[in-house]
Amino acid sequence: MRVVHVVESTATGTLAVVSTLATRLAKEGHEVYVIYSEREETPKNLRAMFHPDVVLQHLQMKGPSLPRVLSDLRRQIIELKPDIVHMHSSFAGFLGRISTLFALPETAFLYSPHCISFMRRDIGRMKRYCFVALEFLASIKNCTYVGCSESECATIRRHLRREAVLVENAIDRAVAVQRDNRRSREDKANTTSTRKIVTVGGIRVQKNPRLFAEIARLFERGGAEFVWIGDGDAGLKRTLEDAGVRVTGWLPRANVLDAVAQADIYLSTATWEGMPISLIEAMTLGTPVVASQCPGNIDTIRHDSTGVLYQTAAQATALIARMMTDDDFRERLSRRAQQEAHSRFSEDRFFNNMVLLYSAELNRIRQGGPVVSE
Repeated sequence: MRVVHVVESTATGTLAVVSTLATRLAKEGHEVYVIYSEREETPKNLRAMFHPDVVLQHLQMKGPSLPRVLSDLRRQIIELKPDIVHMHSSFAGFLGRISTLFALPETAFLYSPHCISFMRRDIGRMKRYCFVALEFLASIKNCTYVGCSESECATIRRHLRREAVLVENAIDRAVAVQRDNRRSREDKANTTSTRKIVTVGGIRVQKNPRLFAEIARLFERGGAEFVWIGDGDAGLKRTLEDAGVRVTGWLPRANVLDAVAQADIYLSTATWEGMPISLIEAMTLGTPVVASQCPGNIDTIRHDSTGVLYQTAAQATALIARMMTDDDFRERLSRRAQQEAHSRFSEDRFFNNMVLLYSAELNRIRQGGPVVSE
């Protein structure tokens, strides 16, 4: 198959998923292209994240005029004559569908929003309705929605009255290697008395850094360090730093994995998610998770089994305190999370599910069958 991925959000979880999928496709002998944009947080070593046979084609999707972007994207996709076009994130999904209207009738189009735009909780009802309207507009182009969590699929069904295929996110094999190389928790306890609570992600409203700062303030630290791995909004960054949180800025992926592996607790304060790769990585690495009870997080973590979920800063503080004092509780969560991540979130499962979906969609298109999402 010749597969073209279109991705505007070349950072964090979306980039990790595209990198994993594109690389595995190339290893299996498929012809793979990635049309991508750059952001401030795009890794400098982007090329190194993909198999050498994956062809990267840069197209800045934000900044230039919209007609120019649509024209350039249409030209690039049509010239490649792909069997599959897979669009990632809401903005790329909109551009990819609008730009290819009335073109490539024998190509299968799939769209993974990775947390569809109207799941946002930092916008008003009117703006959310506008995002829904834009999705309806783009849906003129036949396309299959691929949700990364049941929460996202349910949101798509509710707002768009369209079906969505569930393919849960996964992590690449490099994370498992990092897991096998990590020091045991007993070794960590012997080398330092400082407990480290970390999170990974952009400093933006979605990740709720204010709540992270509130928890850091409420917690009787005395030997604990709160760390935010990432960067973003300057004002929210100051809020974190004023609360005593150490902000590292963006780090190379290997350094991020090492930091999460060596942490005592992974703390998510997100307000909404698709299915967060960072939580899956923490589970795989054996770092117990304390996560906010929001869409995406609730699809990833099973409370009191593979992690714990909370609703308030006070609840989070109590759970962190318990993890730091109850070794049996912490180790039980860590062990069960690793076991579940090994099967449920494996690269092999994700790749096999996606290839089966690609094949089914391609066969349906060529046989003139109905589109899955209609």
